[in-house]
Amino acid sequence: MTVGIVLALHKPQHWIEAQLQSIHGQSVSDWHLLIRDDGPVSEITLKLRDDAVQDTRVTYAQRTSDGFVSNFLQGLMELPETCDWAAFSDQDDIWHPDKLARAIASLAPFDGRPALYCSRRVILKSDGRKSLSQVYRRAPSFGNALIENIAPGNTIVLNRAALELARETAGQAMQVFAHDWWLYQLITGVGGAVQYDPAPTVEYRQHDANLLGAGEQRRHWFGNKIKVMKGEYRRRLDLQTAALKQVTSYLTPENQKLLGDFEIARKQTALRARMCAMSRLPVYRQAPASQITFKLALGMNLV
Repeated sequence: MTVGIVLALHKPQHWIEAQLQSIHGQSVSDWHLLIRDDGPVSEITLKLRDDAVQDTRVTYAQRTSDGFVSNFLQGLMELPETCDWAAFSDQDDIWHPDKLARAIASLAPFDGRPALYCSRRVILKSDGRKSLSQVYRRAPSFGNALIENIAPGNTIVLNRAALELARETAGQAMQVFAHDWWLYQLITGVGGAVQYDPAPTVEYRQHDANLLGAGEQRRHWFGNKIKVMKGEYRRRLDLQTAALKQVTSYLTPENQKLLGDFEIARKQTALRARMCAMSRLPVYRQAPASQITFKLALGMNLV
């Protein structure tokens, strides 16, 4: 039962060697790694291309893409049809040896039903210090997924049914803010299962070249709050919900209604009407402080 791994490559640095070693060191050895390089060509990428020839489990492909979302989702489309599972890999992380094994065991009960695995992460800081990402204690749900992502892409593993669903809908998701948030929304939206593992499976490296940082880290936390004030959170919600509306027919009737009611609540111009409409919906963020922040942003019409 092969695990297809999409590694979206863009201007890789020397850290990629450690990530490739951690993939080769997985306790699950039946995997196929697609290195999808959207450029530019460098000494590192030329070496990766040459090394791929030495291992039949690795495919190196140079492809153009419109950003990281496109690179990852197109990669799903290009995985071999023999793949029963699919995972995403960043180019600068380190996987724990049991990452794939834990995911497969967690998803095993959901054969035939779309299911997504995700986990906690070890934050590897640029000075070598380590910390753990926050643990999510509330149950995953579409109501949570509408306003928050708890499924970091570098921890995600999809079962066969979720992979097929992601492939069917990828064309509608190319303009979303984040592919991992989209998948969390999609799987919960169709009534699938999301298995959150509180045990970390990835060392997530933080450095100046990160496209997206660990949001709970202090410098990123403050930066995110400033972005909320500038309307960035509202813009991200717009992108994510626009894609969801294109796949409404896939959602359960209950979640179709929730999506519609959520959009109506967001469009209320009067403060009282907006707050009341949203309070009636089962939407929530995981952490109490984050929930308070959401309500404040809602009150300021920034949601």
